[in-house]
Formats: sequence, C-alpha cells, structure tokens
Amino acid sequence: MRIRFALFDFDGVIADTEASNNRFTKRALAKYGVYLSEEEERSLYGVNDADVIRQFLERAPRPVTLEDYLRERRSMGNTYQNGNLEPMPGVAPLLEELRSRGVKTALVSSTSGYLIEAALERLGMRELFDAVVCGDMVSKKKPDPEPYQTAMKLLGAVPEECVIFEDSPVGIRSGKAAGVRVIGCRASAIRQDTSQADYQLDAFADFGGLPLELPSRGESGKTARTQEVDHR
Repeated sequence: MRIRFALFDFDGVIADTEASNNRFTKRALAKYGVYLSEEEERSLYGVNDADVIRQFLERAPRPVTLEDYLRERRSMGNTYQNGNLEPMPGVAPLLEELRSRGVKTALVSSTSGYLIEAALERLGMRELFDAVVCGDMVSKKKPDPEPYQTAMKLLGAVPEECVIFEDSPVGIRSGKAAGVRVIGCRASAIRQDTSQADYQLDAFADFGGLPLELPSRGESGKTARTQEVDHR
C-alpha cells in the first residue's frame, strides 16, 4: 500500500543523541558514586524510564533519592537545549521530499516535550512535522503502542498507510504493536538491534527518490531502499 504517513523517532533517528544523553546520565550518577558497566550503559539506549535510574541509585554509597539525582542531572544541561546537536545526515532532505510528495509526518519520542521542542527549534526542523507526540503527552511510553497510536489519531492515519522510522528495540516493539510497518534505522553512531523491524535502512539517502511503496510484509527483513519522569 502507498505510504501516506511517515512517523519518526527522535533520538538516534532525527539526531544522533544517544551517546551524548548517556554521557550526561553517567556524569550525574558518578556524582553519587554510581558507575555503569558497558552493558548497563547499553541498557539505557532507547529507554526513558525512571525505574531504571532508581535501580542504579540503590548502589550509591549513601542514600540518594530520584529527586536528588534529577536536580543534579538538570543542573548539568542536556543534549537538546545546549549540547552538541545536529540532524542525522540525509534526514532533513528525506522529510522535505516526503512532504513535497504529499506524505504527512510526525515525530514520536519518549523524551519530554519541552526538550524535543527546544531541539527542533535548534535544528530548524519544527516545520517539517505535522504532529509531535512526546513522552509527557501519553500515559504509557514506548514499548507501549500508545505514542504511535496517538500520532496516527492526530494525523487521521490508519496503520496500513503508515511507516515508522526507529532505531531501538523498544521503539520497534512500540511501532509494531501499533500495527505499523517499521524501518530499522542503522545510521547512528550507536547501532542498536533492529532485527525485529520489517525493513532495514543504513542511510537516509537510500530511501529518498523512490516510489512511496514498501514491499509487502512477506518480504520483511530486506534492506529498505525504499511515575514517569524525564531523566535525560
């Protein structure tokens, strides 16, 4: 079926933020004597869950609350408002091409709205999205399907006419649970497991200029040429 709606994750899809976000998180945890292994650091990619941070804080030498951590974390600044921030290569031209061909677009992120809005303004990309759904606009975040279902409702879309661009297992599960075909984006510096996506994409330039059709689900796996708080 023809693509009429394209929905994009932000972190690792619109901008390569995952490594920067984790550096801020690690610095804040280190203030309380909590240090992460490589495996624990990887567990943060694509996740925005206060419970994960609480578990890490339980290892602190002295008692520390989530609120203490959040105050420290926010005092450091963040990737979205004052960190190094650039769009992923080729993503802005792809969005512009899709929109020029009548495709409506949405941004769907688990990050808080004020951070995403700040990032889009810095990137000069706010006008490239017809709808924006952030973590504080839904009752359940990814991997629940609610964020993508909310975006489709705002766009007046049905799953069969949509495609989702995601880079994390959590986001892929969310999109597929919403009944939408998902393209696993593998262009960020931190490449996550996108094997559960319907299609794979190594560079946004590979998708542009092609007919707005995707293979049927029977051809999945081929490369597509074609208390919640924000701890970031």
